[in-house]
Amino acid sequence: MLNKLLMLSFNHKKANNISKQGVMALRLFGTKDEHLFVLFSESARMVVRGGDILLDVVNDYTELDIKMAKLTAMEHEGDLLIQELMRRLNTSFILPFDREDAFQLVQKLSTTLDYITGIIDRMILYKAGQPDQRVKEMVKVLIEALMFQEKAFNLIAHLESNNKEILECCEQIRQLERKQDTLYRNGVALLFQNESDPIAIIKWREVYEHIEMAQDYVQDVAELISNICVKYS
Repeated sequence: MLNKLLMLSFNHKKANNISKQGVMALRLFGTKDEHLFVLFSESARMVVRGGDILLDVVNDYTELDIKMAKLTAMEHEGDLLIQELMRRLNTSFILPFDREDAFQLVQKLSTTLDYITGIIDRMILYKAGQPDQRVKEMVKVLIEALMFQEKAFNLIAHLESNNKEILECCEQIRQLERKQDTLYRNGVALLFQNESDPIAIIKWREVYEHIEMAQDYVQDVAELISNICVKYS
């Protein structure tokens, strides 16, 4: 539901986007809404918190109801944070970068958290059982990428001076996405090779796919941030 709201807001504002030259002029003659940077950082941190709960689930497959309740409460908190970020994007005249880029960042952060929730949902609802080493490795790679994503958002408030470090974070995320892709492909191949129960194959393949999709959205955020760095460097 939140993602639909994000898309409607994004499409509505897209027609009124300020050009790059306009944004640069506003940066020279106006004052940016600095609280937007705080909200972006808090949103990225919220996604990391979701990843931490996922890591706890795959490493300690007990008390799943309690962990899922924590994730649900955190997801609600994240929705409120995203809504506030959207409100500011809709009402702030002077933005730190293109409105279109800002809305895409919000949308992809929200979707990443949705996929992290979906991973745990499927393991619990499908009663998939104890996660194997492949799942643990894939989740570890995802968490690493989320940490680099949070670091990039923490640096973006001072884009010019932190440009190089931000781009290094984005490159690390790209490398982790390639590593995740290899883990996913090999994991699916081994699943079909070693698992005789077709239901178990369906369950775990969907878990693998959700981890891979979450990683893809982190990569999308890295690409957006890289483009922002290039535009305003």
